[in-house]
Amino acid sequence: MRFAAAGIHLGTDRAGQALALPGPGPGGARVGVLGDTLFGRLFALRLLAVGAAVTAATRAPAAWQGLRAVAGERLRVTGGHGDWPPLPAAPPGPGGAPQALVSELPRPPAAALAAGPWRTVVHVSTAPPRSPFWTEPDAVVVLDAQLAAAAGRLLGAEAARATGALAPGEILLIRGGAGYVLRPDIAPAENAVLTPGLAPTRPRPA
Repeated sequence: MRFAAAGIHLGTDRAGQALALPGPGPGGARVGVLGDTLFGRLFALRLLAVGAAVTAATRAPAAWQGLRAVAGERLRVTGGHGDWPPLPAAPPGPGGAPQALVSELPRPPAAALAAGPWRTVVHVSTAPPRSPFWTEPDAVVVLDAQLAAAAGRLLGAEAARATGALAPGEILLIRGGAGYVLRPDIAPAENAVLTPGLAPTRPRPA
């Protein structure tokens, strides 16, 4: 089974097929990310691009300053999940916006936060605990072969095997019960926002 390039674009697989993460829509979406926090900021940037209002729950607010300078009031940086969403989630338009939560905190958000239309909740961690949030999320992204043990603990032996086989620069997307190996597409303009003053991260091969 393949997914069309709908939702939030993630990258392309070895055959050149575009793959996406669930984006804001009439159903809520719960996304787990095994890996570093840069990916959470990338997903937040792309959620902002499709009209969502984003809340970042983090212990490192300084890392979000570049994105905050671009997003303005549409990005809120906090230290917890307790008051999310700050406004009712709604379709994009003058009357409101989809609400997205990107959490880097050790404790996952409550799974119930994603239960509702126009809500997207993301948890980014290298070692998340077992929790309702990580029980059958809508999608999981694993960012590095070194996370095979964590993938196996949360997702099973097949996820551990697929993660351990990732080549440098490849990531694993698990969605709809299937796994896809791909390379993330990150534009130079996105790198400039996410890592100001640093060399581009995970460049797309020619």
